[in-house]
Amino acid sequence: MGVISAKLKAECILVDPPETEKEELFRHLVDTLASVYGIEEPDLLYQSILKREEMVSTCIGYGCAVPHCQSESLEKTLFAAARLDPPRDFDTPDGQPVSLVFLMAGPAKNTGSHIRLLSKLARFLHDPQFREDLEKAVDAGDFHRIISLKDQ
Repeated sequence: MGVISAKLKAECILVDPPETEKEELFRHLVDTLASVYGIEEPDLLYQSILKREEMVSTCIGYGCAVPHCQSESLEKTLFAAARLDPPRDFDTPDGQPVSLVFLMAGPAKNTGSHIRLLSKLARFLHDPQFREDLEKAVDAGDFHRIISLKDQ
């Protein structure tokens, strides 16, 4: 199992959540991480995600967004993801609606590792077949399986 697939539990994957606004979806993803991992102050993590998003959009094109932050409150890097059908208009730089979101939160002291994981995920998401497979995932387990196959 690869690094990303090991850090993304199927319980942290949302398939077609109801949120239509970017901030609402980010909140749902953070709350999911908090529930699965017992994060004591999810509001701080959510505010860190929003603060990073205010600096520059984390939409990377191709219908993908990777909101991320580093936090003093985390000991390890965590991922949550969402597949959005229909795709959402998140006012992206390229004007494309977003269908895949990967939220990444890591410890403040591990900047190098954080950047390497973001880079690896971005490389995965530049693969059109990978994106298409994720968009067709039938459930969270299938979504996770697709990531695991790519992340070997």
